Order: sequence, then C-alpha cells, then structure tokens
Amino acid sequence: MSSERIRVVIYLRAPHAGIEQLEKTYREISWVRGDARGSAIQGLIRSELLRDVDREGEYVLHGEWESLEAYRTWQFGPDHAGNPSALRDYQDRSRGRHYAVYAIASGD
Repeated sequence: MSSERIRVVIYLRAPHAGIEQLEKTYREISWVRGDARGSAIQGLIRSELLRDVDREGEYVLHGEWESLEAYRTWQFGPDHAGNPSALRDYQDRSRGRHYAVYAIASGD
C-alpha cells in the first residue's frame, strides 16, 4: 500500500430540523475531539465538518490520513468495523456511495 497522505470524504445530509443536531453529533465524536496531542485515532491527521454554503443541510466530513494503510487499518479494525458511526443516520446515500477516498494527484 502507498505511504502517501490521503483524503477521505463522507457525504452527509441533514433534514432542516436536524442541522444543529448533526453538527453537535460531529463535535461529540471522541476521535474528532482527540486530546492535547491530536486525534484519538492513529494515522488520522485531522478531520473537518464542511457545510455546503449553497445547499442547506448538505455537508462533507473531510479526513486527512497519514496513508491509505493507516486509513484501511482503522476502517477494517475493531474500533470502526464493529461500531456504527454516530453520523450514520446522516450519510447521504442518494449519490450511490456515501464516501470516497482520494490520493493527492498534484500539489503545490
């Protein structure tokens, strides 16, 4: 597997009445909060919840990972595979796959 940094995006959608709850749920997730040293998940550099400014209720959860290997280790490991995400109810499956994994093709 490649050792290059990757980006993972998860497409989320909240009903109008659920926007505040989605944002609150994101802030309460332990791996988002982490600790003084950063993320609580090994290999996760940072995560951000991005709100679409033109389409109310649409969000992207963006994660930056040290490598594809680190992401896959977490993705298929017991800390994730056996524990449904608190954001699962907000995953936007209307576009087919609700997430995507990207390698950086070109940088500065």
